[in-house]
Amino acid sequence: MAYRGIDVILFNIRPGETVLVEYSSVSSPEILLYLICRGCTNAGHPVLIDDISDTFAEYVTRLELMGLDTDDLMEIPVIKIGGSREFGNVVGRVEVDKYSLDFKYYGKIYDKVVPEKVVCNPVLGIHKLFVALERQDVIRLVRNISTFVGRKSRFALYFINRDVLEKRTPELLPLLEETASTVLRWEAESGNYRLMAIKAASDEILGAVVSLNFKDVKGT
Repeated sequence: MAYRGIDVILFNIRPGETVLVEYSSVSSPEILLYLICRGCTNAGHPVLIDDISDTFAEYVTRLELMGLDTDDLMEIPVIKIGGSREFGNVVGRVEVDKYSLDFKYYGKIYDKVVPEKVVCNPVLGIHKLFVALERQDVIRLVRNISTFVGRKSRFALYFINRDVLEKRTPELLPLLEETASTVLRWEAESGNYRLMAIKAASDEILGAVVSLNFKDVKGT
């Protein structure tokens, strides 16, 4: 099944890693989130989602339109960062003031809700903050993200719309790639999907490529 294929990469990511997940505007990153959460649930690994500007609701809506069961996703704990929708199993909320993110306050909420086991922490929609921020605030945000590298209670997966960043702030993507310990690239073409590890802290996944189609996603 596709989940096993994704697991080859997912479960070789080490605690403390900050992982960049690059995708295009037409590659349906919600499918990758679905597979990651399904894989973790099946293996008994906890998941905690950071939802920036209601991105999680957008993902779930598109998954439902594809005919996929999202009940398990709706049970996953969510920290909301900005946004206005009360969607999913929200366990904490961080307001965004003038397009800045208070990482100290976020850290307090995270410490209260993080489970004892190493948690898979997908971060959705952070490119929306990058687009809204002034240049100096963007650099500050990248620096704050880098401070989470090595936090052994989790491994974080930052979902980044590559098309948006390359158009808005083209110099930012290489900076994020340098900061991240692992860089994954998610692509889609003619109903086929591919996940590639183009940079990795683990030799076991460096250069790995997982290919699947929508039947694999549905588990048929």
